[in-house]
Amino acid sequence: MAFCNSCGRPMGRNDYGSNEDGSPNMDYCKDCFQNGEFTEPDITVNEMIIRHAKRMMKRNPDLREEEATGLLCNFLPNLKRWNPNPDDEIDEDEEPVMGYRGNARDMF
Repeated sequence: MAFCNSCGRPMGRNDYGSNEDGSPNMDYCKDCFQNGEFTEPDITVNEMIIRHAKRMMKRNPDLREEEATGLLCNFLPNLKRWNPNPDDEIDEDEEPVMGYRGNARDMF
């Protein structure tokens, strides 16, 4: 299953964004990317984490906020939109965030 490289949601064939020429964009979902541009070009990764943590908790009432944000903090910053150079070394001085060990389908 493909994931959007901006918001991280799972994507099926009807969920792909679109390039400027109208062809499907396989990296980003239709909510994040249309006509070759991000739909919210100024959103930050932190804003995306907050937005999707709320959605996750709404869909899964047993999910605690710490679990939702932990999962997203470990996942979203590594996606293509937020980390265009994934081979760069991680700063070892950064404090790690505890992650959520659930099913990715419960995320969105």
